[in-house]
Amino acid sequence: MTTCSQCGKPAVAMVGENPLCVECYHKLEQATQIRVAGLMELINYLTQMSEAAVGIRGVLPKFQVPRPVVHADVLTFHNINVDRSVVGSINTGEVQQIDVAIEHVRASGDEGLVEALKEFTEAVIAEAQLNVELRNEIVEQIAFLASQAALPKEKRRPSVGKAVMVGVKDAISGVAALVTLWERFSPLFAGLFK
Repeated sequence: MTTCSQCGKPAVAMVGENPLCVECYHKLEQATQIRVAGLMELINYLTQMSEAAVGIRGVLPKFQVPRPVVHADVLTFHNINVDRSVVGSINTGEVQQIDVAIEHVRASGDEGLVEALKEFTEAVIAEAQLNVELRNEIVEQIAFLASQAALPKEKRRPSVGKAVMVGVKDAISGVAALVTLWERFSPLFAGLFK
């Protein structure tokens, strides 16, 4: 029986010449979906910039970026702790993307960034002062930052990343506990885009 080239469990799929188990194949598929969604967002951004340059809006077609379904049941994440009371009010698909990206960042050896992503995500999810819409907006922005952290430096999008960081800072400005965490962790996130 062939074993997974990543973890040694029984393999069920081949990717190139690498046999993968169900879990590793699933992680690869999730990473691919994150990358494709990021590319769609980039194309949409460039389309908007083109429209703005010409002075027209809403004429050119845009991709519908797939967004994971919000689940009401309990999900298990490997890195992020989510209280049962907020599961129905967060986009768990975005949290899953952050969780997968954290695994990639951990594999690269950047434990400081892993801790920053984990702690800040958990704080946003648990923050009672945020309404559901704002909480999900911030989680979506963190998912983008996490997906960028999982990419090689040359494939990251610095201009979009910096804009997302400004968006996070603005979104949390009314919540002192989150502002304190952001001040602590934002240099790590900013380091992704230098």
